[in-house]
Amino acid sequence: MTCTDSNIKIISPFLQGIAGCFDIAAFFDDIIFPVPKEANPLARDWQAVSSDYNNSLKFIHEEFNAAKKKP
Repeated sequence: MTCTDSNIKIISPFLQGIAGCFDIAAFFDDIIFPVPKEANPLARDWQAVSSDYNNSLKFIHEEFNAAKKKP
C-alpha cells in the first residue's frame, strides 16, 4: 500500500504548530496526530555528524602518523 492509497496523512510537528496558531475555531482539537517514532531526531542527526567528525579526525591522525614513521 502506498501513501496515496491510505487515508492516513502524516503531518510534521512544525505544521501542527503552525496550524494550531491559526486554529481559531478549535477545528484541529479533535484530530489525533501520530506520535513521532523518535524522541529527538535532531539529537540523532547531531550524533551522526559528531561520529563522522571524530572518524575523519582519527583517519587524519593515522595518516599523519604514518608519514612520520616512514623515514
